[in-house]
Amino acid sequence: MRDLDIPPQIAGERRVRIMGTVSNWVEERTGISRLISFLRDEPIPGGARLAYALGGALLFLFVLQAATGIVLALYYVPSADHAHASVAYIHKVVPMGGIIRGLHVYGSSAMIILLLAHLLRAYLFGAYKDRRELLWIVGLLTVPVVIGLAFTGHLLPWDQAAYFGTKVLMGEIGEVPGVGRIVRRVFLGGPDVTTLTLSRFFVLHVFLLPLLLVILVAVHLYLIRRVGRAGPYQPEETARVEPYYPGQLFKDMLVVFLVFMALLVLAVRVPAELGPQADPASDFLGRPPWYLLPLYQLLQYFPDKLAIIPTVILPVIILIGFFLLPFLDRRPERHPLRRPIAVSVMAVLLVGSVSLGVVLKLSDAADPEMSARFRAQKQETQAFLRASFIPQEIGRSVPIMMSPVKSPLVAGERVLKIYFANCAHCHGADGLGGPVAPALVKIAQTRKLSRQFIIDYVAGHNRDVLPGSMPRFKQLAAEDLAALADWLLALDKPIAAGASEPASASGTTGTVPTGAQAGAYPPPPPAFVTTCALCHGSYGEGKIGPPLIGVALKPRRSREDLLSMLEDSRQYGLKDPMPAHFPTLSSEQRQQIVDWLLLLK
Repeated sequence: MRDLDIPPQIAGERRVRIMGTVSNWVEERTGISRLISFLRDEPIPGGARLAYALGGALLFLFVLQAATGIVLALYYVPSADHAHASVAYIHKVVPMGGIIRGLHVYGSSAMIILLLAHLLRAYLFGAYKDRRELLWIVGLLTVPVVIGLAFTGHLLPWDQAAYFGTKVLMGEIGEVPGVGRIVRRVFLGGPDVTTLTLSRFFVLHVFLLPLLLVILVAVHLYLIRRVGRAGPYQPEETARVEPYYPGQLFKDMLVVFLVFMALLVLAVRVPAELGPQADPASDFLGRPPWYLLPLYQLLQYFPDKLAIIPTVILPVIILIGFFLLPFLDRRPERHPLRRPIAVSVMAVLLVGSVSLGVVLKLSDAADPEMSARFRAQKQETQAFLRASFIPQEIGRSVPIMMSPVKSPLVAGERVLKIYFANCAHCHGADGLGGPVAPALVKIAQTRKLSRQFIIDYVAGHNRDVLPGSMPRFKQLAAEDLAALADWLLALDKPIAAGASEPASASGTTGTVPTGAQAGAYPPPPPAFVTTCALCHGSYGEGKIGPPLIGVALKPRRSREDLLSMLEDSRQYGLKDPMPAHFPTLSSEQRQQIVDWLLLLK
């Protein structure tokens, strides 16, 4: 019989029976209705209030952070060579990626603000009293976790502001006597901010800290139902009790809606900042995130060994005081105006923190040089955000032509040989830079680089070699590194035109090996010319890359080794700018290149 032939009343009764059967089946196995009643009937002392909605808004922000974080993690690559490009791809290419990232960035700040406001309300209204000691302590423990989530996430874009903001703050903490260097090494994974730092921050931000926050929130919610909400500080108002539904639920939803709309407007109208990729050798002026500015400014007043005061002594005293507050303040009085000491202490902490941040901002603005640099950095960030996304290349393009020489410079022949053999291909024959590398003229003076820093940086100590960065020059002897550093410290004019060998018509430098001129071996195969000659020279004489003459002898390598090197150069420790592999070469072309390389003896 068709459903259309069933009377409407009977069809309705059948649907009700089916829904009832399904509902009973789910209820018997989950007890969902009892859970809903448990949440809906929560007693609210004093009735529904907007002030109580801060907790609901915080819970919503945590869910929003988790949801947007999952979306971002679908595209993010937690490595120093690809992190920035992946974030730029999210922001500029992924549909609504900029809005999702903006919600995540602004949501982290909103979470800190609302959490502090939530704790401030509990503090001022004495909500930690009357069997609520553990509730207060668990709430306090969420503060460093939420700030830790925001701080670890701050580094993940790996742009200039994130890199140098993290480096500046961790550098200050590292100066704390005794524990400073240990704390810095544990968080950074070494003496400086590197790929290992990014990996550790990513694990903390995505796995450990969220798990810890979930546990704390669950315990906090359980304790709220166990001991009940504190309610208003006036005893006469506490006597009136209302259920959570519908009054408080409506106010929670209203505040959640307003918070979400505010974040959405910010994400759309003021996109989250993203500057150029971090350059460890640049002179970028970094500052920590806004919520850590008071600590950073406080460190300026306690240099050297005194740094232990703002980083260890004061925080420990404040934390111990807050943790012991429910045990020290045993009076039943909760009215803030009748607790002048408690209110005064909180006022001093709030005014002091805000004042420290304002003083830092005003001092930066009062310094003409610093304010100009901050404006330039802001403009650079905005320009990067407006620019179109440029897909990241694996490896880098190395220019053949060198920059024209503009004015002379007197320099020692030995240092020039070191420079032209190792540096000029990227930094230019005159030291004025090129498409790949920056100018070296006056770089030591403008960036205030020390002699030891230059030596360590060129040698590659404490520095990651990324696909687009400068290689390590481990082959240079200590005296060569020292001579090059002394020369760079005094380099204030472009290098003279006659200091290097003249460029050929093709723009390359160097000479053709004698064996090739005498016809000792045949010319290179076309595959070598199109793939390898750009870096290793037309006859393997070496140019940007090392010479290939005798490559099969120093160290001794078999034919299979050379073929394997073209398949995967990383297994031999060959890195930037050597590509990891050459996918465009056929098996026959690889054979031709290797056969020719074996002749270069």
